[in-house]
Amino acid sequence: MQHIAILKQPFFNMVLSGEKTIESRWSMNKIPPYDKVSVGDKILLKESGKDVTAIAIVKDVKYYQLSPELVEEIRLKYGKQIGTDKFKDWKSTMQKRYCTLIWLCNVKEIEPIKVKRSNGAGWLILE
Repeated sequence: MQHIAILKQPFFNMVLSGEKTIESRWSMNKIPPYDKVSVGDKILLKESGKDVTAIAIVKDVKYYQLSPELVEEIRLKYGKQIGTDKFKDWKSTMQKRYCTLIWLCNVKEIEPIKVKRSNGAGWLILE
């Protein structure tokens, strides 16, 4: 399956540089990518407001139903790879109910691909 992940800065550049190796998505509801991503899937990477300009492969994925204690455990165990030190409001994450952690590999830049606006969605699944 293919996906489009829309990332804000500085996270987009952190993925490209290899500093960020885990893409995390936190939500109140079971929305994509929760339970929709598998090892081997392709993820097209799009900086918010721009074209798709990179691609990655899913190396591993984990899904969590959260508690505040588990959020803190994830931050301590994976924070550097997720880039949690760059989150503007980490405390709001403590109130989320679901988390998807996606380990990325083979990240590379590609020729720009235009895609339709996501209308505020941060994750799209391509059929």
